[in-house]
Amino acid sequence: MSPMQPYPALAPMAFFCLKQTTRPRNWCLRVHVSMLVILLNCVTLGMFQPCEDVTCQSEWCRILQVLDDCIFAFFAVEMVIKMVALGIFGSNCYLGDKWNQLDFVIVMAGVMEYSLDGHNASLSAIRTVRVLRPLRAINRVPSMRILVTLLLDTLPMLGNVLLLCFFVFFIFGIVGVQLWAGLLRNRCFLGEDIKNFVFYTSVIILFPSRMYNLSIHPYYMSEDGEDSPFICSAARENGMLRCHDVPPYSEGGAECSLAAPFQSSALIGSTPTVGGASVNGCVNWNQYYNVCRPGDINPHKGAVNFDNIGYAWIAIFQVITLEGWVDIMYYVMDAHSFYNFIYFILLIIVGSFFMINLCLVVIATQFSETKQRENALMREQRARYMSNDSTLASYSEPGSCYEEMLRYISHLYRKLTRRLNNPSAVSDHLHPFPLASGRQRLLYQLAGVVPSPLLLELLSCPLCARSLETLELELGDLEGGRGEGGDLRGGRGRSRRRGVVEYKNGVVRAWVDFREKLKRIVESKYFNRGIMIAILVNTLSMGIEYHEQPEELTDVLEISNIVFTSMFVLEMGFMLNPYNIFDSIIVIISVWEIIGQADGGLSVLRTFRLLRVLKLVRFLPALRRQLVVLMKTMDNVATFCMLLMLFIFTFSILGMHLFGCKFSLQMENGDTIPDRKNFDSLLWAIVTVFQILTQEDWNVVLYNGMASTSPWAALYFVALMTFGNYVLFNLLVAILVEGFQAEVRMTMLTSKLPPAPPAPKWPGGHLETTVFLAQKHVFIATRYAHPNFLCLQSLSSPGRRSPLPPRGSGSSWGSRRSSWNSLGRAPSLKRRDTSGERESLLSGEGGEEEDSVEDKGEAGGNNRLRPGSLELLQASTLLPSIIAEFRVWCQSVISHKLFDHVVLVFIFLNCITIALERPDIQPHSTERVFLSVSNYIFTVIFLAEMAMKVVALGFCFGNQSYLQSSWNVLDGLLVFVSLVDILVSLAYTGGNRILGILRVLRLLRTLRPLRVISRAPGLKLVVETLITSLRPIGNIVLICCAFFIVFGILGVQLFKGKFYHCEGLDTKNITNKSDCLQANYRWIRRKYNFDNLVQALMSLFVLSCKDGWVNIMYDGLDAVGVDQQPVRNHNPWMLLYFISFLLIVSFFVLNMFVGVVVENFHKCRQDQEEEEARLREEKRLKMIEKKRRKAKQRPYYADYSPLRLSIHTLCTSHYLDLFITFIICINVFTMSIEHYNQPQYLEEVLKYCNYVFTIIFIIEALLKLVAFGIHRFFKDRWNQLDVAIVALSIMGITLEELKMNAALPINPTIIRIMRVLRIARVLKLLKMATGMRALLDTVMQALPQVGNLGLLFMLLFFIYAALGVELFGKLECNENNPCEGLSRHATFENFGMAFLTLFRVSTGDNWNGIMKDTLRECHPDDRHCLSYLPWVSPIYFVTFVLMAQFVLVNVVVAVLMKHLEESNKEAKEDAEMDAEIALEMAMERQRRLSTTSNNSSVGGTYVGPCPNSPGQVGRMLPCSFISQET
Repeated sequence: MSPMQPYPALAPMAFFCLKQTTRPRNWCLRVHVSMLVILLNCVTLGMFQPCEDVTCQSEWCRILQVLDDCIFAFFAVEMVIKMVALGIFGSNCYLGDKWNQLDFVIVMAGVMEYSLDGHNASLSAIRTVRVLRPLRAINRVPSMRILVTLLLDTLPMLGNVLLLCFFVFFIFGIVGVQLWAGLLRNRCFLGEDIKNFVFYTSVIILFPSRMYNLSIHPYYMSEDGEDSPFICSAARENGMLRCHDVPPYSEGGAECSLAAPFQSSALIGSTPTVGGASVNGCVNWNQYYNVCRPGDINPHKGAVNFDNIGYAWIAIFQVITLEGWVDIMYYVMDAHSFYNFIYFILLIIVGSFFMINLCLVVIATQFSETKQRENALMREQRARYMSNDSTLASYSEPGSCYEEMLRYISHLYRKLTRRLNNPSAVSDHLHPFPLASGRQRLLYQLAGVVPSPLLLELLSCPLCARSLETLELELGDLEGGRGEGGDLRGGRGRSRRRGVVEYKNGVVRAWVDFREKLKRIVESKYFNRGIMIAILVNTLSMGIEYHEQPEELTDVLEISNIVFTSMFVLEMGFMLNPYNIFDSIIVIISVWEIIGQADGGLSVLRTFRLLRVLKLVRFLPALRRQLVVLMKTMDNVATFCMLLMLFIFTFSILGMHLFGCKFSLQMENGDTIPDRKNFDSLLWAIVTVFQILTQEDWNVVLYNGMASTSPWAALYFVALMTFGNYVLFNLLVAILVEGFQAEVRMTMLTSKLPPAPPAPKWPGGHLETTVFLAQKHVFIATRYAHPNFLCLQSLSSPGRRSPLPPRGSGSSWGSRRSSWNSLGRAPSLKRRDTSGERESLLSGEGGEEEDSVEDKGEAGGNNRLRPGSLELLQASTLLPSIIAEFRVWCQSVISHKLFDHVVLVFIFLNCITIALERPDIQPHSTERVFLSVSNYIFTVIFLAEMAMKVVALGFCFGNQSYLQSSWNVLDGLLVFVSLVDILVSLAYTGGNRILGILRVLRLLRTLRPLRVISRAPGLKLVVETLITSLRPIGNIVLICCAFFIVFGILGVQLFKGKFYHCEGLDTKNITNKSDCLQANYRWIRRKYNFDNLVQALMSLFVLSCKDGWVNIMYDGLDAVGVDQQPVRNHNPWMLLYFISFLLIVSFFVLNMFVGVVVENFHKCRQDQEEEEARLREEKRLKMIEKKRRKAKQRPYYADYSPLRLSIHTLCTSHYLDLFITFIICINVFTMSIEHYNQPQYLEEVLKYCNYVFTIIFIIEALLKLVAFGIHRFFKDRWNQLDVAIVALSIMGITLEELKMNAALPINPTIIRIMRVLRIARVLKLLKMATGMRALLDTVMQALPQVGNLGLLFMLLFFIYAALGVELFGKLECNENNPCEGLSRHATFENFGMAFLTLFRVSTGDNWNGIMKDTLRECHPDDRHCLSYLPWVSPIYFVTFVLMAQFVLVNVVVAVLMKHLEESNKEAKEDAEMDAEIALEMAMERQRRLSTTSNNSSVGGTYVGPCPNSPGQVGRMLPCSFISQET
């Protein structure tokens, strides 16, 4: 073997004979394959047309076939070449690489396809493997490969989540099958008596009566047919629908009420009398559907049922994805029992809120760890290349390589120019600030950025001003790439430029002066404000366009557009700054558009005007930070988008192969047209896959797929949802969250730098440059991380405090320091004022010191009130002694620990009475009287509480007075509203206007439960966290609004006036509005439309929630023009608008919510973290001590007899656990093969299996009892579970036997419940699955905090449910007002139903349908209708959806994330601790052996074996002996 290898990393020998230098191999090593072939293959795959290419007769198909053969040949040759080059088996060889294995599988599948071609074998399965070919592209794109390897890194942890999912699926699936197998087949059939009659009448159709000439279906079907089946409840169940609830038969809109004339009378002319009867003289045939029994088909083409475990899993998966889950729940409630909603709500809380979010949390934590690892590597490499003096570089996260290069080049250039132009630059730093005018200029420059009180303080101290002067360059460097270099360029650079210019002639000087003046204008704050206002006004002018606007408005808008464009052209001429490249592009497009309009074309360019909205970012530093985070994650997001496209493409082609041309709809006139969600061409396949990924109506596609192929088609959809939604999209969230966390880490890092030493100690104010550097970093980092310069305090000289309030505009909540410290605060919450805390987080020492100063100033104002301090504060000598005593008494009462609890009890009682309210209580009934009286009583109680507090604390003067706490203000307002409510209702005599006021006050009454928050410490913490994160969330909302407005205005331009359609019987030949009105049909506007900006924003909000977006998209695709009847798929290009909106806003911007909430949650937890770390350390020391003690004690089994000892050995051995696990797995399998209509022999087999398993479990429990003894046996939780399982099994078997032998009459439901409880056996598996247990522990640790969130959720639901009952309690669905979302299951008529309906809204299932139903126009005859509903209901639903879906669910993610990180840390620490103890014990044993070998000659002590080995018995050394040794 020659030592010189050309490729040392590769195998030296391939195929046992080819060295690296041998002829065919060294050629192969040089061949590099292009991506082009893979791309070409993607194109050929995408050209497959499932509807036409079935037999492949066309020319086109043959060409594709040939191309396909060539590509296959190419891949095969490539594989052979690689095998020759790399060798086949081994670590660095061909099959050692995962990607090559993928290639190999694909090629082998192709080989099989070609070899089976002539044998008529079913090729479609092998054909579909071709679909994987595009995945080969991943390996060829490095950034994509990194992302995929990141995903693969998360697999072990995700595996645990999957196991957990499997667990949940098994448990819920088996429960579902046991309870509801076959129930969804129930239908109302005709009774026996009427069957013969119907058969009889259908024979004599010639009989002169139209009545009997009808075909009667064997069971009742509603008008929608099987889409909404009538599922009845059998006699033994107590479901919500019975057969007597079948609505009466109707003819021509009138309900029939007659009974059928039976056989004999029917033939003897009774018909004329019937025919001549009254209006409803027709037979109500539906009354004979009175037998409820199982039919043949299940709802939704047989896809939804619980007949066996497979179908149950499909249903459960659907519930977890939250799409269409209510339909399943309503079917089960109809057929079995109303209380089944408990099963579904549990499933959603466990499945959707916990498990799915656990997926996200695992991916995000793993991603962030891997990313940090990679960044650390990159930083090390960069540290080698880069010189040390660019200090900032070492603190920032690595940007894109383009950015890095720019930064480095500009750094070198600056260094060079500094050396050339200004040799005295360094000494410049050290002179005092030269001119007052310079300060003035600085003031202008900083005016837009720094709160003014801080600015004054800054300029009053010379040190700060000077540090700022040197700062400008650095800031320019930092922001130059981001966009705002020009705003902060300082005086020194300018003076230098003047120095260079002096030699030039006067013309140049004049030009320079002119430029200076211009620059001064441009840099003034007024200019910037003017531009900002102009942009806002321009946005407004674009937003006020609407459908059918008057001509004058159109002309005004055209002129204003020209004015604004010319303004922006002027501005562009003034400013030279990197951000302006973006501006100038927009301006050029606007000018082009104005010129182009004269020719009548170019309307598309109008949309680019909208980008002007984005110019506002320049003026909002807080927003810019969020955008910087976005920009930093951009390269990752771009890669992610490529991966997503590849994924969608792969699944689309697979879908075309599986379902192409199989989804079709039967029209009423007999034509078949393809369903709108189909796989008939690549475009529609991609749209359908994308729709499934947004989870909207994916269940409909699933039903179609299962009906048109086979039930196994569900696998395709489940795989698509799992990989797409729960893995890929969570990866996107992980990328964004990581971006935010990296930002926070950077801030922390920079604020930990040593701050500047105090100024006065330096003689003459001269400072070393190092001080500047340190300060500069504190300044930059904090300025960058926080819009409000909260930390400039640390820059101002700490020696003297300025007279100004140090907070400035820090935070609106910070202005009232005592606002969080209301009396009701529990002592456990030792938190400082929230904004103070935020400050100290950012500025290191600054905030702490400031806090202490302020505390002194407030005379201990921040402490929890003690009665003593209250007296000192408020007892006034002027008051008479009686009043003073009364005050003291009040103070002692309100500071008593029971006071809050008593008030809480009253609040809860009040909540109950609020929940009892509903609109249809009669005015003078006992219920109404009771509610009114209780309302008076509660008002008096709360008034008394308020009065006591006011007397004790004073009303509004003084630090501690009642109104100083925002929670007290809330309480006071609620009491005031209640008083007004009572006064108005007493004064109310019958005037109609007062009724409206009364209703408003009644609505405000529902806010009373908010008082709970200030009295429950955990809740209060959550609310405070949410309130502190309001500002950053506000920034995201601003970004969202910008996108919404851009897309909204664009939507108005594209679709205004086009969302109308004709509603009538036959609209096939109608093309426009006039045709429609001629035919006496109705020309109707759709509920969600784009006729003006408000409507457009409403529609976009529905789009962004991804619920019902598909229908809006179809309306957009069908739109033809103003007053034109829509045509199906008229303009497919509009897909771009809807899909880009969904991608940008729904997936990207809304996922930033998660990032921000997580980041803020981490900040708010920082206080508690130190405390927690200390507790953890204590716990760890205790554990170590305990383990040591345990190791030194004599084992409990030392005195056992040999038989009992062998039993003990058996019980503690690992093999017993494995055997039991195996048994449980078999048991779970036998439980899950039960199904509807199973044969008798299977039932017998399962029964005997159950006996066997029960006996095994009994034996195991008895053995453990013997081995451990009763006391020790019951101390272990797992053993308690075992005993419970055994007891349940025995009870179940005895009950079944009793029923079989008919010894006792036993209700079958009890037996069913006993069978369901057998599932508890599955829980024994948890004992073995340690990874899964760790995850569950995480969830358990997070529960207290999630519990607080749950309380907040409950409060939110409670208030909204009570409001909903008041607002929508009387809405009803009928012929005139058909409903899309509300139904008899989803109503607001009482509090319980409203609660359930709101739960459905919070999961996002068809909430827009419910909102549509509440947007009613009132008809004159409708007396229950409220005229203000169209205004109130969007506000009600949008606020609720925002709070429930976006904010609260994200806090759950944040909590879980935090705890997962902590539990990972703890697991590592535990492992270290165990290793430490094991090492210690080994050393101990060594030492003991050596000492005993000495001792054996002296004392002859017997040494037993290590206590860890349970197998042997040994006597331990006396403890005292060991302790002396140690």
